Amino acid sequence: MAHTGLTTAQVQAQQAAGHVNRTATTSTPVSKIISKNLFTLFNLINLVIAGLIMYTGSYANLLFLGPVIANFIIGSYQEIKAKKQLDQLTFLNRQRVTVWRDNQRQQIFQDDLVLGDIICLRRGDQVPADGRVCQTEQLEIDESNLTGESVAIIKQIGDSVLSGSIVVGGQAEVELTAVGADSFANRLAKSARQQQHHVSQLLSIINRIIQVLTYIIIPLGLILFCSSYFKNHHLNQAILGTSASIIGMIPQGLVLLTSVALAVGTMHLGHKQVLVKSMTALEALARVDTLCLDKTGTITTGNLQLAKIVPQHVSSNEVRTIAQKIMLATQESNETAQALLQDCTLQLAPGEVDSIVPFSSQRKWSAANFNKHQSYAIGAPNFLLHNQQQLTQAQQFAAAGYRVLAVVQSPQPIKTTIEQPQLLGFCLISDEIRATAQDTFDYLRQQGIKIKVISGDDPQTVQTIAQQVQLPAANQAVDMSTIPDDADFAQLVQEYTVFGRTLPEQKQKLLQALQQNQHKVAMAGDGVNDVLAMRQSDCGIAIAGNSDAAESAADFVLLNKNFDSLIFVLNEGRRVINNIERVAALYLIKTIYSILLTLLFILLHANYPFYPAQMTPVNALTVGIPTFFLALQPDFRPPAGRFYRNVFQVALPAAVDVTLTVGLLTQWGHWQNWSYAQTSTLAVLAISLLGFAALWTIARPINRGIIVIFLLLFCVNAGVFVGGGGIFKIQNILIGNLQFPSLLIIILFYPLFLISRELVVRYILK
Repeated sequence: MAHTGLTTAQVQAQQAAGHVNRTATTSTPVSKIISKNLFTLFNLINLVIAGLIMYTGSYANLLFLGPVIANFIIGSYQEIKAKKQLDQLTFLNRQRVTVWRDNQRQQIFQDDLVLGDIICLRRGDQVPADGRVCQTEQLEIDESNLTGESVAIIKQIGDSVLSGSIVVGGQAEVELTAVGADSFANRLAKSARQQQHHVSQLLSIINRIIQVLTYIIIPLGLILFCSSYFKNHHLNQAILGTSASIIGMIPQGLVLLTSVALAVGTMHLGHKQVLVKSMTALEALARVDTLCLDKTGTITTGNLQLAKIVPQHVSSNEVRTIAQKIMLATQESNETAQALLQDCTLQLAPGEVDSIVPFSSQRKWSAANFNKHQSYAIGAPNFLLHNQQQLTQAQQFAAAGYRVLAVVQSPQPIKTTIEQPQLLGFCLISDEIRATAQDTFDYLRQQGIKIKVISGDDPQTVQTIAQQVQLPAANQAVDMSTIPDDADFAQLVQEYTVFGRTLPEQKQKLLQALQQNQHKVAMAGDGVNDVLAMRQSDCGIAIAGNSDAAESAADFVLLNKNFDSLIFVLNEGRRVINNIERVAALYLIKTIYSILLTLLFILLHANYPFYPAQMTPVNALTVGIPTFFLALQPDFRPPAGRFYRNVFQVALPAAVDVTLTVGLLTQWGHWQNWSYAQTSTLAVLAISLLGFAALWTIARPINRGIIVIFLLLFCVNAGVFVGGGGIFKIQNILIGNLQFPSLLIIILFYPLFLISRELVVRYILK
């Protein structure tokens, strides 16, 4: 079957039998998005409250359901829209596989593979399904993400390979023995879902708040209802007051706003050709303070060119020919091989190659043994040469910014080591620096992000290129090939910015050291040698097109291969996180004062001071509508990481002011024999004005757009209280004996908020 593959008829038979390499999509179904947003504890409470209000016949108080329904519809729509775009980008980024069918090689998507297909694997590929090796040329497999074994395994003919493992060296033809849900990786995922790479810090905090509220809302509501009913024996008023209390305690829309903001951020990045594989990764990148990156594809474009050949004892053409023959024998297809093979017209004769040693990130060289006892190798000079004068010459070329490859001949066939290498010459590879690289790194540094260059190239080459883009502390580079395994990596990452000749395991250790030093670390790369570091990082970023394994391990894939897109990713994440932290205060003001008022009126054995309908316009004008606009504001500051302080320095003073003001107004109304409608109107007026005071504080920095929106909302609110609030059971404050207390509230609300906020910040949140 090898070399011919399945016929079209055999493929169709396997497809009909269901033996296809497809599994259930990882994308969240639309039905799950809708059910997640619809079937929540708070929505259940809202439904029960609505039923009780309908029992009282006070249908105007059902207006509170308007924002609830609007939140559900808008939130679900945005999440579904973001899901569809993510699905489209994922579809476009599907892994392609080379397969033998009908006696010829074809390129197909991995989910079109069937049982029995013969696939071709090469360095950088991720194995798409379980199989058995039919033919191999030094195939080396990394199964660490499946088995935990970090040492690459050399596979022989007849050996099995597992789906999800990574080819780190050589190539092979593999017959698939298990596909789709039957493959090892999918069975592993089914029995124990892969642990999430990130847990959203923001969602964790919000969920913790909601968990506390879950234990508070229902008991407090029941106590308030009993207190109100047994004092006045007025069932309808007890139901409406308790409903207003419970509705106020629910931070309606806060969780939804967070999910929607992340989903919309993901959608915005999709427009920039950035595939976001995890919405929580958006938050993780926003909190990153250290960016580690491989040189190729980030600082440089990755468009390698053979700039010069420096021969030793042979001609330049002979050095070029030997280098090209090694590339053809090992069938390498990476950027270095493409640079060497440019304009190549050579073809290897059948049987000309006896054996090969494929390139690997550990060896840093590849070799080919030809007939007539000719054995050659090409790779990093430090790993091939022992002559100090030759190494010094190579370092001088590296200091000029070249990627230096030594071409050597061995008198003995090359297997795992090279005996008595004779230098034939150097191949100098150039790589162009991205035109915008320096601006990109300058911007990242201005945003408080430290840059570390961790590359497998020669330290001198990496240092020269890092200096050309003016990276700080790039005047020194460490050669990681001289660093022992038991070295103090924590000290290394503090002292150095540039790391050369770094093995994949060393990249991982360097990131571990940074994380142990309390840094949030992102890793950007484009090759299989970056995979371990990406998995270790808090956030992995892959440049598309070079390695399926790297793209699979990353949280973000830059589909346009433009490293500058990282700026959009960073800013979008910071905008989402900072704005959610800001608007969370507006939601929690209502929650806090509703709890405090409930406790106060339980102690006073009095009716709750207002009805649900009266709070509907206030909640819409001071919370619902403004949070929509604030969530879209550009705010690219590094997240402060002080969620509780940021929220409570606004929410707590505003909530305390509301509680004190409403409590005093209730007593004043009792002394003045005001009706319940008058007292509740004044209470709601005070709540709305204090809400606007908090909104003005949170909306900073103020710009023209914010001023227009604020004034518009404030004017609408004023209209509600001067004749337009009848439907909400709000009286006109310009009529009767409400004029003086209303004027007093209007004069005092902002100074009261400023004083309270100062006291809270200075003495409680210090």
